[in-house]
Amino acid sequence: MEKLKLRGKIAKFIAELSTPLPKPDWATKHKSSLSLDNCNLLDFSQNKSDKPVFIIPPQAGHHSCIADYDANQSLVEASLKAGKKTYAAEWKSATFKQRGSTIDDCIISMKKCIEKIGSKVSLIGLCQGGWQSAIYASLYPEDVSSLVLAAAPIDFHAGNGMITKCALSAPMAFYESMVMAGNGVLDGKFMVMGFKMMNPEDRFFNDYRDLFEHIDDENFMKRARKFRAWYEYTQNLPGKFYLQVVKELFKENKLIKGKLEILGRKVNMKNISCPLYLIGGEKDDITLPEQVFAAEKYVSSKDITKLTVPAGHIGVFMGTKIVRDYWPGIFSSL
Repeated sequence: MEKLKLRGKIAKFIAELSTPLPKPDWATKHKSSLSLDNCNLLDFSQNKSDKPVFIIPPQAGHHSCIADYDANQSLVEASLKAGKKTYAAEWKSATFKQRGSTIDDCIISMKKCIEKIGSKVSLIGLCQGGWQSAIYASLYPEDVSSLVLAAAPIDFHAGNGMITKCALSAPMAFYESMVMAGNGVLDGKFMVMGFKMMNPEDRFFNDYRDLFEHIDDENFMKRARKFRAWYEYTQNLPGKFYLQVVKELFKENKLIKGKLEILGRKVNMKNISCPLYLIGGEKDDITLPEQVFAAEKYVSSKDITKLTVPAGHIGVFMGTKIVRDYWPGIFSSL
């Protein structure tokens, strides 16, 4: 009997891993109010607030819906509950035609989105969307009423984290080879594999062990299936954009040095004088809190709020307890 149960469990486990996962999607009802080559502007608005929030998810190989992952795990939901008119960027997977796009193109798209929104916005930059939001707020401070940087690297060398060590130790030829393999586009699978290799024991053993042990637990499997659908579904990045980010931000740390040139202008973070919120995760090994909090030294803002929350990287902006206990206060003060 025990052997039969084990065989049945193994069969369910194999079936689970071999069943195609659906494309991840946003949890909250919305409409696309602007479609650009590299992103959609999604409008979640349910009220007439004159203080719009614009959420900038990361471009890191995953779908942008991490900003609206699920009920009670959604910054979109938290923003709406605070009475804010809420928008988010939905970054598109790069095509061959977009292989030559750069950071400039992302900033141009953000500008077009904010023009469509029609007023100043509170920018919420998540992870890699954070440095992008900081660049935008530096170049166009008149468009930004407040800036929130959540688990977002600003000083890329602070704290000497694993990603910093990898970026500094591997030659540009390594990164260029991955872009060449995609014919000018970085395959998102390379990025996700890189994240997995930062913690291989968990990603290649413990995760599968937990899945096997809970294969008969429907609630666990529902949560695991949803996360796997988001994590394993990958999006491509323009090769030129990716190499620019690696070289000028991760390797050369140009943002805080005032040496980063975007749209023909030097990015000067001293131009940021709006209220600033810096949020780091105490267990974050992707973006160390020091990399986020370093922003304080380079801006002109006098109203700065710093929060260290009990979470790992993505938990900073989608963890149930963090979204419930910390984000409502942030959104209410914007």
